[in-house]
Amino acid sequence: MPNDRLCEIESGSFNNNPIHIGNLHFYNSVILFALIFLTPKVAISQQSPVVPASPLASSSRETVPAPANGFVTMPKQTSDHRSQDPEVSIMGMIPDGDYRLFSATVRCNVWTVGVEYDLAFPGTFLKARADYATEILPVVLLSQPDVSDFWGNGLGPNQRLVPGLSILPIGFRFRWRGNNAVRPYVVGKLGAIVFARKALSQAASNANFNIQAAFGIQMRLTERLDLRVEPFEFFHVSNGYMAASNPGMDELATRFGVTYHLRKKVQER
Repeated sequence: MPNDRLCEIESGSFNNNPIHIGNLHFYNSVILFALIFLTPKVAISQQSPVVPASPLASSSRETVPAPANGFVTMPKQTSDHRSQDPEVSIMGMIPDGDYRLFSATVRCNVWTVGVEYDLAFPGTFLKARADYATEILPVVLLSQPDVSDFWGNGLGPNQRLVPGLSILPIGFRFRWRGNNAVRPYVVGKLGAIVFARKALSQAASNANFNIQAAFGIQMRLTERLDLRVEPFEFFHVSNGYMAASNPGMDELATRFGVTYHLRKKVQER
């Protein structure tokens, strides 16, 4: 065989053309080269496209559809106005016992039923909602000795019930924990109380000052209704020496009732 001729092996025919080993090596090199450089690109193209996160999507899980005019309107961020709503509470008070703190009387106790109105001031005070509080007690029932001396000490075993009325126009309340289900608060009120007869002593007066201070808890029942409990209520009655005798009366009591939230009208812009 001549030296300048490559060895040819005829293994078959394709379109009547023989396949040569030299040409086969060349074709294999081209195919291998294509596999090396094209396979990664094909694999990448088959993967799911990665969409960059939108800044709006990271701040909110809800998607905002784009309107027809091409401008995206962000949803309004409405604050929970419940924490600033005016409140009306109907409260009842029952005495816990007979105490002498700043007074001299014994066997004197008061039961009340009243309506309190709380209006929030702007902002907060010591991280608490600050309210102007005013209350009227249309039902006041005083139990006192039927016969007493100058200082209000009972001279017999019998008791007398004396009805009265109290108005407390000056008051403040501080409530913490915003819109949480359970919110503690403290409240103090000052006003006047008038009885149907001279209270606490025959030498005292019908009209007296009324001071109240309490610690309480307000618990959410529904969207507009709360349960309000004041386990420690200080209730004081005295006439400030507007009469010859000023025995005064101190009481520790428990108040409880319900609170209704009045809605403020929100003006739409």
